Amino acid sequence: MFTRGQLTRQRGVDPRALTFAVLDLETTGLEPGRGSRVCELGIVRMRGDGVVLDEYSTLVNPEKQRINNSEYHGITIADVRTAPTFADIAGDVSAYLADAVVVSHNLDYEEKFLAAEFGRLGINLRGVPGLCTLVTARRQLDRWGYKLENVSHLITGEWLDARHSALGDARALAATLAKLIAEAPQPLTWVGPAPVPLPTNLPRGGPIVPRATGLRRGTVGWLGTLTARLPLMAHPPQPRPDGLRDYRALLGHALADGKIVSEEANQLAVAAARAGLTQTTARQVHEEFLADARARAEADGVVTPVELRELQRAGKELAASHLISDLEEAAAANRAKGNGPLKGWRLLPVGDSPALTELLDYAVEHGAKVAVNLTKTVRLVVNDDVPETDPRIAKALALAVDVRSPEQARKLLAAEVDKPNGLFVDRDGEQIASQISAERAAASAPRRPEWHEYWRPRELTDAEYHDQFVARYDDEDFADVVITVPAGQRSSRTPAMAGGPAKSGCVAVLVVGGALVAGIAELLRQVVA
Repeated sequence: MFTRGQLTRQRGVDPRALTFAVLDLETTGLEPGRGSRVCELGIVRMRGDGVVLDEYSTLVNPEKQRINNSEYHGITIADVRTAPTFADIAGDVSAYLADAVVVSHNLDYEEKFLAAEFGRLGINLRGVPGLCTLVTARRQLDRWGYKLENVSHLITGEWLDARHSALGDARALAATLAKLIAEAPQPLTWVGPAPVPLPTNLPRGGPIVPRATGLRRGTVGWLGTLTARLPLMAHPPQPRPDGLRDYRALLGHALADGKIVSEEANQLAVAAARAGLTQTTARQVHEEFLADARARAEADGVVTPVELRELQRAGKELAASHLISDLEEAAAANRAKGNGPLKGWRLLPVGDSPALTELLDYAVEHGAKVAVNLTKTVRLVVNDDVPETDPRIAKALALAVDVRSPEQARKLLAAEVDKPNGLFVDRDGEQIASQISAERAAASAPRRPEWHEYWRPRELTDAEYHDQFVARYDDEDFADVVITVPAGQRSSRTPAMAGGPAKSGCVAVLVVGGALVAGIAELLRQVVA
């Protein structure tokens, strides 16, 4: 199916101009020849300069095949019951892999499963350019441990967000590939076949069941993480109406107490998958949900403080606070009026003119109150050309209350407003803070990436690669160990290498007496790199 190419230090094509389709699969077992099927698929289409163009992800119904390794990826029969079969998504998969270099961390593993799935449909894809980043990492980096999580963390500095989910692993590999191309100590080029079109006569745009895993509250909240785990598709399918109805109902139940907890978030993730939500459609659902709640709050013409608090909590959880920002700004303005720099000032206006009205608006905006009668709490009487014989003016003068004209009062209040706020204002402290910020910024200036320390002085030749990663397993002691090797480097002592079942390392299956021990196989698959 795939014709292998390489990212190499030799002369070739600038990979930044190419399109890559980064692929990851989760499967029901290790061997398609023994009935194992694909149960989840994730693809990230990206340019070599790191720009993500499109994403695709869905659980896949393996039909009658049992899932024997749920403890590895967390997928159960219940999860895939409503998922499309591979036949349902074959057209979409073909379209996402077309006109791109297909990338995987151990491409042999993905190849044998895709070839088997397409083969069941009578489709034989050939000549698709492929890149194995496991081989690339071994050739270019001299470091123990070449599993995806290790290589990704080394190059990007980030641990996998949603480990053992197809889209999560594909995203991590895409980010790793982008960094590798952009920051390698020596420029890497593509040496291999050019991207090719693939069959376009297969149905497209079918339903999907995307899985959101590895949820955590973090800084964006449970729903923010859930939404981010869904695929960001350029042309998302419409959600299933029945699934969407259930998701809305569950969303209301979860937000009834104003907050979402872990169990509710995981229930929502299941409902989102069954509804076929993507990042785009999930955000639409969340915004519509909050807009509906706002409409109910405004139905009587008044949004009470209690209703606003409910909307604020929901807006934060739904990552849709922008839909109620005007309500929050109005409430904040009202609070600011009562807590402004003129808080505690009560003004008694005497007279009636535009200048006096303007002054009172200014005072109230900054926290002052307007009095109707002269009491002990009045600090300032604003006299707008009223004679001192007026009883209010006379009483104010008798009580030694300050009496000013509107112009004088404006200057007095403006001086109060412009005073530095707070008990601890310190200009020297402000300068010191700025100096420390500048020093920290200079200390964190870009440096040579740490992973460059493991860059090989020169990339491994085919013979050196064979010696380090193939021949070492040709010994009698490893006769029953199946390993993955690059095309063209398969040992006659290990014929099963053609299948390459190890997804994240070189050891995949230990055969005892010719029988497959599934539990040991999975353990070796995860532990040995």
